[in-house]
Amino acid sequence: MSKRLLVVEDSKSIALVIEKMATSIGYSVTLAPSLAVVKKLLSQKHNFFLATLDYGLPDAPNGEVIPFVLQHDIPSIIMTGRMDDATHKKLLNQPIIDYITKENAQAYHYLLRILHGQLTNHGVGVLVVDESLTSRNHICQLLRRRNFNVYDVDDGNKALKKLAEQPDIKIVITEQNLTGMDGLELVQKIRVKHPINELIIIALSSSNRSFQSARFIKNGADDFLRKPFCPEEFYCRMMQNIEKLQYLEKLKFNII
Repeated sequence: MSKRLLVVEDSKSIALVIEKMATSIGYSVTLAPSLAVVKKLLSQKHNFFLATLDYGLPDAPNGEVIPFVLQHDIPSIIMTGRMDDATHKKLLNQPIIDYITKENAQAYHYLLRILHGQLTNHGVGVLVVDESLTSRNHICQLLRRRNFNVYDVDDGNKALKKLAEQPDIKIVITEQNLTGMDGLELVQKIRVKHPINELIIIALSSSNRSFQSARFIKNGADDFLRKPFCPEEFYCRMMQNIEKLQYLEKLKFNII
């Protein structure tokens, strides 16, 4: 069954571009040109899987549509023709999937990648390893917005056990500061059994040491993020690494 996508956009040409992209990968699209139409649609029983929301509508010029749709538990991607510090901060303070500025064709290519990921990420297991419950919950929340299958543990030994138990895990996100086995040692142990073309490892650290990222990469990590990180950077790194892994898997299959 097709997943229902709500496209809220007052520009007919942009709405049709999004509709065409979405239907090409399996979505069933409903168009809404205004907040008034959205209110009418959501006043009835609905099963929208996802929404793209234009930030500036004729009857909702300052993003008023965003909290209205979010309160109906519809994950949302924001499309905006403007971006300043205030708008940026406002968007990042809301539990959205992502925002995209309507600048050029690349923006819609990025949207297509997100739409595709929302359909397929449920098949990708992500393991989060972090002693801090607050930090772990934050990362898990970000991942669940993108429909990943999320696991979390608080130390390296549990991480190795979880990896052995859950074959769907394709990405490990680990903090450096772990009791007993630190993040660097965990990366080394993981790479003994899981080569770089089968599993992505993203390391995290709040350390200001300039060599920290290089140490992780040289010991088998694919990427490194310094904490605290911006959610949009986190999502960009996740997307790039997943696509890299998918490319390597496809290449391996073609060789075989």
